[in-house]
Amino acid sequence: MRGAVIKGILISGSLLFMLTGCIPILQDAPEETDVNDEVNEEQDVAVIPPISTVDDFYQSVLYDGSYLHGSTRGYGPDMVYNRLDLDHLEVGLTRVATEYFDNNRYFFREGQFVTRTELNNWLRRYDEDDNPLGLNPALAGGEDKDMKEREEEAPRFLSHILEHNYLVENDNGNFEVGGIVIGISLNDTYHFSIDTDEGRYLYDVALEHSQALAQGKEAAELIVSRLRDSSKEEGAFNDIPIIVALFQEEARSSAIPGSFVAHAVAEPNEGLSRWQDINEQYYLFPSSAANSDVRNDADQFNSFKEEIQNFFENFVGVHGRGFYNNNKLQELTIEIPLQYQGKTEIVALTQFAASEIKQRYDDSLKVNVYIHSVGGQQEAVIIRNPNEEPFIHVYQ
Repeated sequence: MRGAVIKGILISGSLLFMLTGCIPILQDAPEETDVNDEVNEEQDVAVIPPISTVDDFYQSVLYDGSYLHGSTRGYGPDMVYNRLDLDHLEVGLTRVATEYFDNNRYFFREGQFVTRTELNNWLRRYDEDDNPLGLNPALAGGEDKDMKEREEEAPRFLSHILEHNYLVENDNGNFEVGGIVIGISLNDTYHFSIDTDEGRYLYDVALEHSQALAQGKEAAELIVSRLRDSSKEEGAFNDIPIIVALFQEEARSSAIPGSFVAHAVAEPNEGLSRWQDINEQYYLFPSSAANSDVRNDADQFNSFKEEIQNFFENFVGVHGRGFYNNNKLQELTIEIPLQYQGKTEIVALTQFAASEIKQRYDDSLKVNVYIHSVGGQQEAVIIRNPNEEPFIHVYQ
C-alpha cells in the first residue's frame, strides 16, 4: 500500500434489474443548451437505429434528431487530468450499467438531473457555512498550521462525478427514465498549489487506495440520498434504481487508464446495498508490471513484437495495452509507429501483423492494431473481433 508521498515545486509568478417504477421523461425533454429551459411539448423523441457490434453499445436517444448532451458537459476534462482515465470512466460506466439494464431494452442518454452548480458544489470541500454540500473533506484546522499542512492533512479524494440516464419505452410508446448510473472518480494523487510572495508552489500527495475507497463509498451514500430527496424531481427518483460505481484513477503520467473497483445498487425506495468489488485492470506491454503479474501474456506480446521488428528493416516501436476482467485478458490494443518509404510497405506489414495475430492469439480475444507514421498519421488498422476473421483497412 502506498504511503503519503509529498512533492513540491516552485514555479515563477449485468443482471437485468426488474423495476418497480419509472420516471416519465417523455417528449418534453429540455433543449441541449440549457436543461432548465422551458419544456417543448412538440419535441420529437427517437433512438439511433441499432448497429450490431461486438461491444453491444446502448442505442442513444435523440431529441428532434439531435443528440442531447449532459447538463455537465465539458466538466470532465477540467477535473480528470489523464484523458485515458476520463475515456474509460465514461465508456466503462456503460459496461457497469449492462449488469442491471439490458441493452436490448434500455436506451442511453447523458445525465440531465445533476446540474453544473450541484456538481461544482459537490466536488468542492465541505464547509459548514460556505459549502455544506461539499463531498470532499473540509480543510484541516489548526491555527498553528500553514496552508500547505492543512491541505496535506485533508486531501481531496473525489475528482469527478458522472451521471448516465437509462431510458425504457413504455406501453404508450413514450420513453421513461428507468434507472440512473453514477460514476465517482477517485484521485490517485492529490495535486494542489500554494501561492506565496516568492511564487506558486505545486505539491503532490499520493493517496492511500483504502482511504479513497472509503471516501468514495461515503460520498455515494450522500449522492443517492440527495437524488432521492423529495425536492429533486418531486421525489420521482425514489421509484427507480440508482447504481453507483467507483473508479480509481491512475497517475497523471500513466500510459494506461485507471479501473472501476466497486459498485452498489440502491433499489427503488432504498439506500445502497452491499458493495461488490470489480476486478478489472489494464497492463502496458512491455512493462515490468506485466512481466510480473501476467507473465504468459507478456511473453506472448514480446514474441509478437519481435516478429514485427524482424519483418521491417527500420526500427518499429511496438507497444500494447491489455484490458483484464476477472484476471482474464479481454481485449488487446496494439500501436505500431514506424517510418516507411512506400505504401506497399504498409500493406505488407499490415498483412503480416494480421497473420501473426491469427497464429498467436486465441480466437476469443478481441485485438485492435493501429499502424501509424511517427508523425501520428494513421496508415492502417486491423480489427479482430472474437471468433471472426481480422478486418484490415489501409488508408489511401
